[in-house]
Amino acid sequence: MEAKDILVIGGGIAGLAAAVELARADKSVVLLEATHRLGGRILTRRAGAMPVELGAEFIHGGSPSLWKQLRRGRLKTIKVPNRFHLFRNGHLHRMNLWTEVEQVMEKIDPATRDQSFAAFLAKQKFSETTKRLVTNFVEGFDAADPDKIGVHGLAAAGEEDDEDPGEHQFRVQRGYSTLIDTFEHEAKMAGVRIQKNTVIKHIRWETGRVHATGRKKGKPVSFDGHAAVIALPLGVLKSKSVRFHPPLRDKNQAIAGLKFGNVIKVILEFKRVFWHPRDFGFVVAIDESIPTWWSDPRGIILTGWVGGPKADELSKKTVSQVKARALAIAAKIFDVDPAFLRKQLKQIHTHDWRKDRFVGGASSYVPVDGARLPKNLAASMQNTLFFAGEATVSDTQPGTVHGALDSGIRAAKEVLVSGL
Repeated sequence: MEAKDILVIGGGIAGLAAAVELARADKSVVLLEATHRLGGRILTRRAGAMPVELGAEFIHGGSPSLWKQLRRGRLKTIKVPNRFHLFRNGHLHRMNLWTEVEQVMEKIDPATRDQSFAAFLAKQKFSETTKRLVTNFVEGFDAADPDKIGVHGLAAAGEEDDEDPGEHQFRVQRGYSTLIDTFEHEAKMAGVRIQKNTVIKHIRWETGRVHATGRKKGKPVSFDGHAAVIALPLGVLKSKSVRFHPPLRDKNQAIAGLKFGNVIKVILEFKRVFWHPRDFGFVVAIDESIPTWWSDPRGIILTGWVGGPKADELSKKTVSQVKARALAIAAKIFDVDPAFLRKQLKQIHTHDWRKDRFVGGASSYVPVDGARLPKNLAASMQNTLFFAGEATVSDTQPGTVHGALDSGIRAAKEVLVSGL
């Protein structure tokens, strides 16, 4: 392969966005993806015509780049109801989760010394219920450990869109994977050569030259380019399953310092609806091991979500134990007999992102005193290695699809500005 190529390593939304941006600028691009599919943490399965989202599910806020791509692909969206219920002591109570979260987050003062969210919250005079609700939010939405995530990072993420701090959410009607399909189509039309099932193990580099080697379906492969966009998940970088020569010494502190939280999703598919209203929004059950639940008007399903330390604990269980736990919690929340629930059950879909070997977790977050780590990870090396992915994002919510997408576009523009 000629050294005129630009290699993009990692076929998630960040890598796809970078590849398309570069190819549109008439660059010769090779996209290398370890698995049989593109999309990374966007993972949609089908239960008949119904999309089942095992990874990213929601569009958060009004990201121009993401909405532009959705319009370009003529992908319809549906708005998610902004309704929340707290389940405690066997009863459901309406609440405004965003009000609870915002009243706590607005107490964070970025001008003071950084501290963990848990330490910060312990000093605040809120009710115990509010503290537990917002802790559950940080663990779930940020996939974070409250004892490790820094309040400065939380405050910076909350400033990404002052007019839309998160209340307005949408789904891609036919599933998030349709967004990946549009990107893949555009990449191919622009001339990107996509290599799936290609596991890169070593990257040798020097200024103006990159040599990547690995295996494809058991056979050795190699690729040469004069630059590379590294769009690998933080979990892969942390695992050191891809070796860089010379080592990424300037990146090691950022890779080691940034945290990578876990998420487990459990989707229960039923024969008929037994909850009311059908699209009730969200239930937060702070006393349960799977604490966040929601409805989906596209199918007869209930989704359970657990992130952070609770996900780490649940990850120790077998898949059968996780499924049994989910059914037991759903029966309790929706006040139905467990035997009836099992009779109505069609299928259970679940995914533990920590156990996904080509991801290693769900979402990055910034620890105490780690505000510069995403920028350090994003910085290019000798105008040869450029870095993309949600962990490189410092000015928006880590872990979001639009953050990853924007990072890919940013990395591609850095390649183009470098004159390569």
